[in-house]
Amino acid sequence: MSDQSEFNDELLKDKLEILLDEDNEIKKWNEGLLIKSLILLPIIIFIVGLFIVNRPETLTDILFVFLYPLALILIGLILLFVMRSKLK
Repeated sequence: MSDQSEFNDELLKDKLEILLDEDNEIKKWNEGLLIKSLILLPIIIFIVGLFIVNRPETLTDILFVFLYPLALILIGLILLFVMRSKLK
């Protein structure tokens, strides 16, 4: 039993050394700024278009605006999990 724990500890040490030897520098905040802006741009356009240009007047309008995309995302996640489970 002690041999097995030493073996597991040795593997963990080897894995840790490999991770520390690799070049794991922290990226600066401005690296990849174009990609970050491409991700945030549709969200900003959606919020500006929804609340400034086309302001919802009732509570049901606001709930529909937020529940409809969430429902689409949930349907997509359900389909993803179903397809991944069939691949196994």
